Amino acid sequence: MFRRPVPCQCTALLSSAFVVGLTNPKVIVFFMSFFPLFMTSTTRPVTLVIMMVHVSALCLVYQTLLVLVGDQVAKRLSPMPQVRLHATRLAGAALIVFGIKLALESD
Repeated sequence: MFRRPVPCQCTALLSSAFVVGLTNPKVIVFFMSFFPLFMTSTTRPVTLVIMMVHVSALCLVYQTLLVLVGDQVAKRLSPMPQVRLHATRLAGAALIVFGIKLALESD
C-alpha cells in the first residue's frame, strides 16, 4: 500500500520548491496585500525587500522543522504498517469533518 520514497538530490528539491514558491499565486497575493499595510509613500523599496526576506526566512526555518519532524515520525512508523494505516485514516477523517464543517458554515 505504501511505497518507499525514492532518494533525490536535495538541490533539485530545493530549487523546485523555490520555483513553486515564487510562482504560487497565494504567496504573491500575500506579499502584495499584506506588506503595503506597513509602508507609506515615502518608504524606500529596500524596506519591502527586507520584509520579504524576513518572512521568507521565518517560513524556511518553520517548514524545515516540519519536514525534519515529519521525517522522524515517518521513520518510526515505517516498521508499523497498522499504525500508519490508522494515522492515515484518522487524518482523512479529520479532513472530511473539516470540509463538512466549512460547507455547513458558508453562507
